[in-house]
Amino acid sequence: MGEIMLVSVIVPVYKVEQYLSNCIESILQQSFEDYELILVDDGSPDNCGKICDDFAQKDSRIIVIHQENKGLSAARNKAIEYARGEYLTFVDSDDFIFPHYLEILVNLCLKNDADMAVCGMIRCSVNDSLRNLAEDISKMNVEIFIDNKMEVFFTTKKINTTAWGKLYRRFIFDSIRYPIGKYHEDIFVTYKTIHLSNKIVSCDYQGYIYRINEMSIVNEPFSMKKLHPIEACVERALFIEQNYPKQKKHALCEIVYYCNQIVLSMAKTGVFNKDILKKLQHLYRKYLWYYISDKTDLMGKFFAMISFVDVRIAYGIIKLLKK
Repeated sequence: MGEIMLVSVIVPVYKVEQYLSNCIESILQQSFEDYELILVDDGSPDNCGKICDDFAQKDSRIIVIHQENKGLSAARNKAIEYARGEYLTFVDSDDFIFPHYLEILVNLCLKNDADMAVCGMIRCSVNDSLRNLAEDISKMNVEIFIDNKMEVFFTTKKINTTAWGKLYRRFIFDSIRYPIGKYHEDIFVTYKTIHLSNKIVSCDYQGYIYRINEMSIVNEPFSMKKLHPIEACVERALFIEQNYPKQKKHALCEIVYYCNQIVLSMAKTGVFNKDILKKLQHLYRKYLWYYISDKTDLMGKFFAMISFVDVRIAYGIIKLLKK
């Protein structure tokens, strides 16, 4: 296995040759140096594999894994198997991080004996890079969550659902892997990492830069995979009801939120599927109350109430507004 590192930085790579160098360079420019960088070329058809290999020849901290295309979850899982770090962190290959990102997250974990550290993020456009964005390390308000960690996850933005923007103690992923072939795979996993973390520390330092990429998964046209978040939310709600019953309402509320998103996506892309709408109708009628009593978004509530009566009406309204 070789030398144990303090941190393993995991980057799944697929069809991002325009952004990949910026991502890798941002990791190599970290003020903290006790890490390995694992790049998983997930069968990318462009020049990503070569870019990874070229960087690896210049820096011994880089490990490149080439595999046939199996998706984001499989790429992360492969890297987890290889990782030698006592801590793990994930960076998406079209995003990047500021120079003090690792140092700050590591210090948060070590100084507070935390199993997970979380920081904030900023959004950037497709043309942004480290050269035209400024890091602000003055924001360092720190909060610690132990017994209230799941409540914070569901009711605030201090712990979000994304895999990235976090540093995890390695043991958390001894029993967790990302689900193969699922969209929004983080919804299936993040609550489990929170559950296994005895102490979570959060700060408002915005060290992760999320690139708004129009070609990314979340912006793809409607497909059956858009239903995966509902599957994840139903699975998560069952776990929450058993382990954190006080958060049941919040967990069930998210099911209706994603029902709204799916109806909107279907209507905007002109997809009309009776079986899907029937399934959504059932979910609206089963869980609407949790959404109405929990969410503050009035438009979302109004849309959900129309869908509760007849989801086809809500679908039709969006179709009309789109014209």
